[in-house]
Amino acid sequence: MDIQCFEEPLSADHEEMARLLDERESEIAAMRKKLVKYEAIFQGLSDGVLLLDEKLSECNREACQIWRCDQEHIIGFFPSDFAPPVQPGGENSYEMACRKINEAYRGNIQKFEWKDLRRDGILIDTQVILNRIEVDGKGYVLATFKDITDIKEKEKERQALLHMMEKIIEDRTRTLQEYNDSLNEEIARRKKTEYNLEHAYLELEQIFDTSGDGILVLDSDRNIVRANHAFLKLVESPIEGVIGRKCFDIFPCHHKCRDHCIIQELVVGQSKTDFEKEFVSESGERKSCMVKAAALRNAAGEVLGIVKNYRNLTQYKRWVEMLQESEEFHRITLESIWDVIFLATDEGKVVFVSCNVRSIFGYGADEISAFKTIFDLVGYQFYSPGELRMAREISNLEVEITDKHGNRRVLLANVKRVCLRSSTTLIAFRDISEHKNAEDRAKIEYEQLVQAGKMVSLGILVSGVAHEVNNPNNSIILNIPLLQHMWNDALPILDSYMEENGDFMLGNLRYSYARERVPELFSGIIASSKRIKHIVSDLKEYARQGSMVMNEVIDINGVLKAAVLLLGNQLHKATNRLTIVHGFGIPHLQGNFQKIEQIVINILQNACEALPDKSKAISVRTGFDQEGGQIWLEVNDEGQGISSEDLPHVTDPFYTTKRACGGTGLGLSISNRIMQEHGGEMTIQSRLGKGTQVRLAFPIRRQGEVRKCNPFLS
Repeated sequence: MDIQCFEEPLSADHEEMARLLDERESEIAAMRKKLVKYEAIFQGLSDGVLLLDEKLSECNREACQIWRCDQEHIIGFFPSDFAPPVQPGGENSYEMACRKINEAYRGNIQKFEWKDLRRDGILIDTQVILNRIEVDGKGYVLATFKDITDIKEKEKERQALLHMMEKIIEDRTRTLQEYNDSLNEEIARRKKTEYNLEHAYLELEQIFDTSGDGILVLDSDRNIVRANHAFLKLVESPIEGVIGRKCFDIFPCHHKCRDHCIIQELVVGQSKTDFEKEFVSESGERKSCMVKAAALRNAAGEVLGIVKNYRNLTQYKRWVEMLQESEEFHRITLESIWDVIFLATDEGKVVFVSCNVRSIFGYGADEISAFKTIFDLVGYQFYSPGELRMAREISNLEVEITDKHGNRRVLLANVKRVCLRSSTTLIAFRDISEHKNAEDRAKIEYEQLVQAGKMVSLGILVSGVAHEVNNPNNSIILNIPLLQHMWNDALPILDSYMEENGDFMLGNLRYSYARERVPELFSGIIASSKRIKHIVSDLKEYARQGSMVMNEVIDINGVLKAAVLLLGNQLHKATNRLTIVHGFGIPHLQGNFQKIEQIVINILQNACEALPDKSKAISVRTGFDQEGGQIWLEVNDEGQGISSEDLPHVTDPFYTTKRACGGTGLGLSISNRIMQEHGGEMTIQSRLGKGTQVRLAFPIRRQGEVRKCNPFLS
């Protein structure tokens, strides 16, 4: 009886103990399953993962793959054991590793690039992130790293390619500039030659017609074929009484040109001759003249005719003194070869001005006398009389003047000391306004070539950047749902751990806070990645070669919505006062949706760039003018505005007021061309400091079938 009473309690205790052991075994089995799961996650990560205490205590398979070694060759070592002695920045690898790890222990996340030395002796580039974690109350440093050697090599190759492209553009630009300079020199030389030939011909014509000496031209048969006014005056005969006659019929001689003839002397070899001759004019006046003759010969030396010059010696001596001064003046003028000539005194008083002064200054020769000195005409900074007295000549002075009619001109002046009785200073002006304008145009054309080269490089760069952005963004979009599922699976375990051990740190955040915040972070990352993908897609669509289809049915409100969607971020950064009003009952227009969208985007971008701060407004409206049968879109901004000088040129190709900050001068030019293709009109009104209004007006759609529908058609 006693034994039976003793055994019954022992049996009950044994059953309780067995039950507790079974529960403990179940918990251990569950923990082992979780451990296996975490181990699979740990080993399956695409980045290398290391756990540091004082040495490396844990690593995953990816870490072994990156360093090309087994786990036993990693655990127990220090990170600097897998690096060269010195990092690329010059810092000792061991000291740098200690510094970064200590910062991570303090709770400061460390992210940096590191040069690793694999076990096979090859140097690689890695990106490392150090983060402090706590396990059972003890602090560790969790290191994640990945091999970025290929990425850096590709970046170097891309930089080398960009450098090569820049070099090619520079070489081509230099070649074009050299060709342009050579072409300009050839054009200038030909123009100068043409000018000299034309000037020489005009001079000969002028000399022949206005010469004070009588001039005759005879053919090989001694017939008079041409005579100037001075000769007709000399012989007192009309032109019809001279042309076609023999020279001895005009000037009778005893030998009748049979015994002694000037033409015979020229035919037998003389190139020129001169002699004095007396004759009686039609009025009976005896006159004396000096006759000079020269042969006209062809390339074979055959005499084609004679040129004879008759100078009246009767008045010769009377004009000797005047002719000497005139000869000196004309000699100096011909040496200078300047367009407008002034003669002045030492004080600048104008004594003489050439008759063509009106062509440059707008004033006639008689009006110039109203100016007391040359300085009153062109400005007192023209030249220094003292400097002229010392140098005797001042060349290539550029002077800006305003002529009588208010036109601005640039003149090239030469000032020279001369020895004439009435004056001491000769001043010559040449109008180089057209030359200066040509230089400005050449400079603009050169900038256009450079800008075109930059646009080519920019197009290539944008294509590469869009590709580079899409790849990592797609990786984010694909991997975030997996991480989200992993987090949801881990939540029960983490909740259980918090119930047993209390709140704990997770990624430098309290778990109680992270549990509510992490799902929001996942949602935010997914939304942001999708927005990046949408923006890149819109940019690629906007940049691609536009469709040539011009018969799409287009809703102007749909175009506006598409443009605002693409530029939403830029618009909100530019202004806090954005107003968009979509008109109702607007008919459709016909054309190319993408091209019209391009116009709206360009105008909205210009409006954003024009605003000085976010307090200024941008308003966009659409509507329909029934009376005019036009669909319109209007953009108003309260920006800086456009000056009246620049406004007529804003649609010219490559004309821009924003070149210093990257403007190309193509936006409004292309937009205006697209409007013309659609039969529309773009009008721009602007006042400097007040803002700008751009209005697009389109004709309504013509009736008929269309091949393509507008994706934003409402």
